[in-house]
Amino acid sequence: MRKSVCLLMFSLLLGQADQAIMTLYKDGFALVKQPVNWPNVPPGVSTIEYDQLPSRLFIDSPFLTLQDEIVVRWQRINSNIFSGEKFFSRKLGKYVEIKISGGKTYEGILLEYNNAKVTLQGKSEVLSIPRDKIELIFTEDRIENPRFKPTLIWEINLEKSMQVQGELIYLSAGFDWNAVYRLVMNGKDNQANLVPEAIISNRSDVDFSDLTLQLVEGELHRAGQKKISSGSQQYSRAQSSRLASSSVSADQKSLGDYHIYTLSEVLNFMRDDNITVQLYNPRVINYEKTYIFENKERSQREEPLVVELKIINSEENGLGIPLPAGKVEMYLTSKGGSLEFSGEDYLVQTPKEGTVLLTAGRAFDITGKRTILNYDRQRNSEEASIQIQIKNIHDEDIQVRVVEHISGDWVIRDASSMYTKEDATTIYFPLNIDAEDNKIITYTYRKEWK
Repeated sequence: MRKSVCLLMFSLLLGQADQAIMTLYKDGFALVKQPVNWPNVPPGVSTIEYDQLPSRLFIDSPFLTLQDEIVVRWQRINSNIFSGEKFFSRKLGKYVEIKISGGKTYEGILLEYNNAKVTLQGKSEVLSIPRDKIELIFTEDRIENPRFKPTLIWEINLEKSMQVQGELIYLSAGFDWNAVYRLVMNGKDNQANLVPEAIISNRSDVDFSDLTLQLVEGELHRAGQKKISSGSQQYSRAQSSRLASSSVSADQKSLGDYHIYTLSEVLNFMRDDNITVQLYNPRVINYEKTYIFENKERSQREEPLVVELKIINSEENGLGIPLPAGKVEMYLTSKGGSLEFSGEDYLVQTPKEGTVLLTAGRAFDITGKRTILNYDRQRNSEEASIQIQIKNIHDEDIQVRVVEHISGDWVIRDASSMYTKEDATTIYFPLNIDAEDNKIITYTYRKEWK
């Protein structure tokens, strides 16, 4: 049987992939769909190769689809990537020379090699040398054709000479993305500009040019992942291009419950790149500001109130779009017109018509003081009288929510202001306080047990 080897020809620099489609996940990995092309493959059985692969490739993920229903007889992954650790670990029993800090040299038979120390058998002694003291290890050897990346090898059978084209699909770690929002508030009428962006990161050892990029929001369930490990070769079962195509379709259906953001333009995505791109055009939105004073039943303290911003994700509010989880950087326009950083918080994944709650820090001019006026605990009961004072030194009217956490089986008595029971352990008092004014709340809670 005639057998030939055909290597993939590159028009790009070594280590660069061209015109791929990448789907990027927040779990630190990506799905890559890479066009491949082998010109003038002879008839008969041929071996074709591709080595522009990330070193953190998931070894059980690659599959190749070819045109004209060309059958892939078998696929092999050669993952014998050079590693100094593996090389010297295989030299046990061999002669080596070691140079340590200060210039002193030792030589002998290598007995032990690990992350902590190297042990040698000298002429009349055994030496154990800490790894952090070693500057150089020498042994006589020659490595033929060392590999620095995994290589995929396929065997195909053609009836005639032809150009073979197809698509290589694989998963790899080393890629990530995160949403980042910039909320610019004018400080006057509770209106702001929201700029939704994404930061994409390439921590692999492959450059991608003319890349089409998609970002997936949501955490996928995975049965476990395998990355390139030691060992010379990995084999996978033979598969036809039609079988591989059906697998792609199934993967795409499994993403039906997630949101995919496709970037409008192709880009160059080089190793060690961190690129910021827009998810949506900037939006003008309205927000509601509330000051929060939250305490447990036995707390006594005085402190500035937490500033909470509430944003409704609706079309009426300039949004109505899926908002992926990510960090929100908040900026405030000062009276002089300059932009100042005013805090940051984390936005959880929010669907259309959902509500975003952000904490923007603590207010300087708005304080709360909680005092336990009376506390009485008996054998079968407990009763406490609480006073809460909110001071608004600010020159604007404000909304306040006083949140109280009370455990056990309780009832509220003699509340001086309307309250809402949120759940079995929480009540809150909504307050509107005028500028440069204050309000006092009093109430009593009582618990009884057998």
